[in-house]
Amino acid sequence: MGSEAFKELLRRRDRYDISLLLLPEREIRKAYAKYENAEGIKIVWGDLYDKSSVEEAVTGTNHVLHVAALIPPMADKLPKKCTRTNYDGTRNILAAIKKRTEIGEDVSLVYISSVAVYGDRLPPDHTLKVGDPLRPSIGDVYATTKINSERAIIESGLRRWAILRQTYIAIPNALTLMDPIMFHQPLNTRVELITNQDAGYGVVQKLEAPDEFYRRVYNMSGGPRCRVVYSDYLDRMMRIFGYEDYRRLFRRNWFALRNFHCGWYADSHLLNNYLGHWRQTLDDHYTQVTANIPFSLKVGTKIGPEFLVRAYLKRMADPLKWIERDDVEKVKAFFGSRAAWEKISDWDTPLDSEDLEGPTVQQQKDYREDFPKTIEGMTALAATRGGRCNSSEYVDDSTPLKWSCGRNHLWTASPALVRAGHWCPECSPPPWDYDAVAKVDPLIAKYHYSNHSHDERQKVMCLYEDEE
Repeated sequence: MGSEAFKELLRRRDRYDISLLLLPEREIRKAYAKYENAEGIKIVWGDLYDKSSVEEAVTGTNHVLHVAALIPPMADKLPKKCTRTNYDGTRNILAAIKKRTEIGEDVSLVYISSVAVYGDRLPPDHTLKVGDPLRPSIGDVYATTKINSERAIIESGLRRWAILRQTYIAIPNALTLMDPIMFHQPLNTRVELITNQDAGYGVVQKLEAPDEFYRRVYNMSGGPRCRVVYSDYLDRMMRIFGYEDYRRLFRRNWFALRNFHCGWYADSHLLNNYLGHWRQTLDDHYTQVTANIPFSLKVGTKIGPEFLVRAYLKRMADPLKWIERDDVEKVKAFFGSRAAWEKISDWDTPLDSEDLEGPTVQQQKDYREDFPKTIEGMTALAATRGGRCNSSEYVDDSTPLKWSCGRNHLWTASPALVRAGHWCPECSPPPWDYDAVAKVDPLIAKYHYSNHSHDERQKVMCLYEDEE
């Protein structure tokens, strides 16, 4: 997304100078070497968790486009670094911007969050909208860094900010997606993807947005024409690589049954109304992947014989490793139990909910309109979460109110934060304790019990050990 945004900015150099904060790694230095002394381009070699680098990059700017993050699967392997990069880095950006605004300069911030903040939303609950409860999948540290960063931005006091909860960005080089994380995703997951070109274009289009665009959270995707079911996506990709039936390469029980993320957005049109980034479709993505496969595949050669590819993929499948190691917590999180995994049938029975469709005409209103901007509206909002608004007066969406959750935790937060799906920070993971939270939070319960039983018990701090 960042590299495509840079390309789009280069097309607009007659209107904007560009400041880049880039990691000082050899490949990145090589890729951007020709821009080091270019007119109107400033490159700062540093890191998000280096405050001086961030301040240098922000100095002199009017707009900050924060697209940097450590994402899965690397984020799962390095959760501490993920937190330092994503959350501490965002706080450094906020601090640098606030230094500018304190001296009267007007700086805007757009932050790229993630669909991962919604967590597991499988059919029939696969339609997402801003305002839905934030319920990151068990062990997903990456999602928690996005939630915490959102909270920091919304409560920062900045006048001009916008948060875009980004969907899966589909890149042309699909071979790079061959990673164990592909098996963490249930086959019936709904995905509303976006191409990397449209993602980069969209974030730059923010520079042209009016004032009313700011102080809002949006869902960002390629729109309804980019919707697909994960099993169909796998099938199409394998056909592009020369294999006629993906089911001959995979067993069904290599894939998780739950505990990932993605879905179809009900309100992504609200962002497109401002940015106009719905340019490419799912078929465009497939065309891009086909154009980027190695030449040998284009002339009919396969990556390898089916039996060798199958063996390679089987070694890659994390769920099989969890079963073999008897990793109880991962098996619970992604399957419910070992018994549930053992009951998974093979391809002779259809996938559940294959006939479910998403909304064809998007009419979801702005999430901020769901509850009146009054103290009565805030009381009603709190009640949907099984809690209370303990303040007696509503001032505006930015002025903090006092809240309590169904477990009697107390905190203060702006109405804007709660409207966007945030709730009790003490109940928010880590630890992941949804079996307890669902008993007092009706919105969490609605989605949790969609694929969890009422007698399940799981509470974990983290599913992955930091290898740093």
